[in-house]
Amino acid sequence: MNWSAALRPRRGLVLPLLVVAVPALYFVYRAAAMECAAGRPCLDATYLGDALAALAGAYLVASGALALFDASALAESSSSARLALRPTDRTLAVLAVFLAAIATYLLATLVTAIPAWLDLLLAPFGLVVALPFALVYGGTVVVTNALFSEPPLWVQSAVVAASLALTAVWLFALATGVGSLLGAWMPASVGSR
Repeated sequence: MNWSAALRPRRGLVLPLLVVAVPALYFVYRAAAMECAAGRPCLDATYLGDALAALAGAYLVASGALALFDASALAESSSSARLALRPTDRTLAVLAVFLAAIATYLLATLVTAIPAWLDLLLAPFGLVVALPFALVYGGTVVVTNALFSEPPLWVQSAVVAASLALTAVWLFALATGVGSLLGAWMPASVGSR
């Protein structure tokens, strides 16, 4: 295996990187938020270093996973794989906007208190973005209540990581859909001017 080629940035890495990076960054965010006293900023160099290490590790894992598969052949054989492994410029632009907005909000929560009115305004968007997480978490609560026992911490962490990976796939799908809608709408609006 040619590792320099496998580690080279390319479009096909976007979705695998998201699937691995979103759970990794969540656990860094959760650690920062839990260790911070209420009302104090909790963004420090340690957590920034942890976040960079999580991103680097996620990139290595995503690159390694993608190197195990023949992504080109997979993209040729399936339209879903083609969408996942060959995102359009529009999809990448929409995804960048989504990720920047989410990162800005999450970083802001570590630095200051978010006004209640803004949280209320953003709640519908947050629910749409985090739909897989909410569904999996809700299902876990129902199953846990039915069994009358709480699963071990490692099971809870695995469920959270898996639901966040699904959320990353969902976010990518939303970006693809919004990108397609923009592509269908933009030529019509440009032609009508």
